[in-house]
Amino acid sequence: MRSRTTLAFLLAAATRAAGAQLSTAPNDVAPNAFWRRLGDSVLVRLVDDAVRGAASVEAAEARLGASRAARRLSTLDFTPTVTASGSALRTRQSMAGIPGVTAPLPQRDLYDVGFDAAWELDLFGRVRHNVSAQGALVASAEHALDDVRVTLSADVGRSYFELRGAQRQLAVALRNADVQRRTLALTDERLAAGRGTAFDVERARAALQLTLAAAPALRTQIAAARFRLASLLGRAPADLPPALLADGPLPQLPDTVSLGPTTDVVRGRADVLAAERQLAAESSSLRSERTAYLPRFAITASTGFTANRIESLTNTGASRLLVGPVVSFPLLDLARVRERVGVAQAREQEARAEYRSAVLGATEETENAVVAYAEAHARLALLGDAVRASTRAEELAQQRFEAGLTDLLQVLDAQRTLLDAENQLASAHTAAAVSLVGLYKAAGGAWTFR
Repeated sequence: MRSRTTLAFLLAAATRAAGAQLSTAPNDVAPNAFWRRLGDSVLVRLVDDAVRGAASVEAAEARLGASRAARRLSTLDFTPTVTASGSALRTRQSMAGIPGVTAPLPQRDLYDVGFDAAWELDLFGRVRHNVSAQGALVASAEHALDDVRVTLSADVGRSYFELRGAQRQLAVALRNADVQRRTLALTDERLAAGRGTAFDVERARAALQLTLAAAPALRTQIAAARFRLASLLGRAPADLPPALLADGPLPQLPDTVSLGPTTDVVRGRADVLAAERQLAAESSSLRSERTAYLPRFAITASTGFTANRIESLTNTGASRLLVGPVVSFPLLDLARVRERVGVAQAREQEARAEYRSAVLGATEETENAVVAYAEAHARLALLGDAVRASTRAEELAQQRFEAGLTDLLQVLDAQRTLLDAENQLASAHTAAAVSLVGLYKAAGGAWTFR
């Protein structure tokens, strides 16, 4: 029900705003406030570098520049069009054009220089609607650039947290491998002293090898995350900051977050705003095309000099002047006008459907992001308790084994439980951090937690 209400509200807003510039509240959140709030200077630097130099940002900026140039070009239609011309011709009049002439007429030179001007009187709004459409396209390109920056920032943050999470899982595996090596050494000593069995030794060795076998896959994840970050930043992997090679902490996560009403979040997202401005542009273009059914009024003027010799162009009598109104109407070309209007109508329908899709997608992403983070944070808390309990159980099992009060099986079982709990905790912390980035992206970058 909430999604349908959000969609209806935003579609109504788009219908009212079509053809006019969208008025939005200024963004009070600095672009990098969210990343600085996480307290990781390496991540902040990566995000800043990506936003400044990524190829996707450069492409979006180029599209924005083209849109602004197109708008400036459209505003020139409000002014007269003035062209300068000059010609030098050699002519001969046809004998058939002059009755009674039997011999070919002589050739003569004709020189002409002057200026031609035309000014369309925009009585029915053709130019005005076209300028409005181009202005809406500029706004759409601006919002699209914001969306590219937000998406890129989120991708960098996600890849960075996946890198740190894989590094943490590898550290957990190697730390547990050290514990298992000590257990293996202890079983060897007990066997040599006649108090252990070869079965215990082989079982301890198998547990160690299984733990070490997880390391190659984790190193592959670490390398893949580094390569992904290099791609996002437009660099070679060797040019990444050295800090990425060393292990780094995952961020401290807030216990609770609030994005505010879904309607407000969706309405302020850059991708939704870009789709809304695209719809407004197509609506204005349709109105501009419909004016082709009406007469077009213009004032034209032509002035200059015409003479049969270059030196005579400035003589008295060589000047010419033509000024007057011109009315044009596509009386015999209405079929083409109708088809052009049909094309504009189809484009407006397409833009309306794309706007509706953007609203639905943004609503879904926002709702999912809120639920995903809440559940990920709850799972993280439960796994933290499980790790603490597993750590204590492993210590007790190790003490009892060294005292000869229990067998190796309980020690290995406690170590396996602890390793699994620590792996799940590292994975859950990574998932929760990625979910927090999902909240940032769902809010269109205009949000940070407290």
